[in-house]
Amino acid sequence: MDGTLIDTETQTDVAIEAVAARYGVPGFRLPHSETRGRTWAHVAETLRAQTGITTPVAELMTTMLAVWNDAVADAKAIPGAPEAIRAATAAGIRVAIVSSSPRSVINYFAGRLGVESCVPPEARIGADSVTRGKPDPEGFLSAARALGATPAESLVFEDSQAGLLAARGATMRSMFITCCAADIPGNRPLATGSLTDYRALPSDFWSGIASGTLAIEGRSFA
Repeated sequence: MDGTLIDTETQTDVAIEAVAARYGVPGFRLPHSETRGRTWAHVAETLRAQTGITTPVAELMTTMLAVWNDAVADAKAIPGAPEAIRAATAAGIRVAIVSSSPRSVINYFAGRLGVESCVPPEARIGADSVTRGKPDPEGFLSAARALGATPAESLVFEDSQAGLLAARGATMRSMFITCCAADIPGNRPLATGSLTDYRALPSDFWSGIASGTLAIEGRSFA
């Protein structure tokens, strides 16, 4: 969801830096591999390990999420994302959202994007829905089960290294969305195909995916 459906990744960096400063470590940043596609629990644990902050993980998580929620109030959809979800649904494709954000945040942004009817409640898999976050494949496998799909039938859209690794671990194909991504050259080889944003997809993309006739291996849509 974050960086894949809605542009909320840079706000994570803002929240980390603000909370670290609040606890006496100004100017602190984490590499994108430790933040994008990662749960707030992972971020909080990494923050503690690298700074010596002794505040409990749960408190750091709550504080960072509160700062982040304020920062994303005006976040914009990834170009073409709501239309893509509706087009996929119209083509007969079942849609899930798997996020390292809590499920409540998924519900909120599904409403903001106007796609609640396209994503069944049981197919909204948040960090609080699994025991292991990305890059573990648990979330994607849970989503496939919720949709009654096999990994071989599934296609993941991701912007993060952790997410692409999770898709690989689930033996699912993946599309790397690059418009808001970090380390594009390093992460592109982890994906089956790539796209700048959803506006770059051809008009027959979703029908081709639904029928199994569209090859995406090694393709880049720009």
